[in-house]
Amino acid sequence: MAGRLAAHFGLRFTSVDAEAYGVVQHYGICYADGRIRIRLRHATTGRLLKESSLVDTLCHELAHLRHFDHSVRFRRFHEKVLAEARRLGWYKPGPAKAVPRETPLWENAR
Repeated sequence: MAGRLAAHFGLRFTSVDAEAYGVVQHYGICYADGRIRIRLRHATTGRLLKESSLVDTLCHELAHLRHFDHSVRFRRFHEKVLAEARRLGWYKPGPAKAVPRETPLWENAR
């Protein structure tokens, strides 16, 4: 998935790996050298994350290869990567649950 999405958008990464066991501070991380690490398990339950969550995280980290921040440009590009993953049938999120938020979704990101 990472290779195909990266090629579609002209992105380059060096590796995509599972995050180290016990890391709970983030779902994924992208390093300046192109390494991407993705947490596979829920922080509190230890259960494997749903495939849609993993694909979303992968798309998020791939988007950082173009915009190494959480700017509006990053968010727009992340949505494009997600849309391509959806078009390919890889991103299939379930129904959204209404969750009241006091702050916008992106404000508290890393």
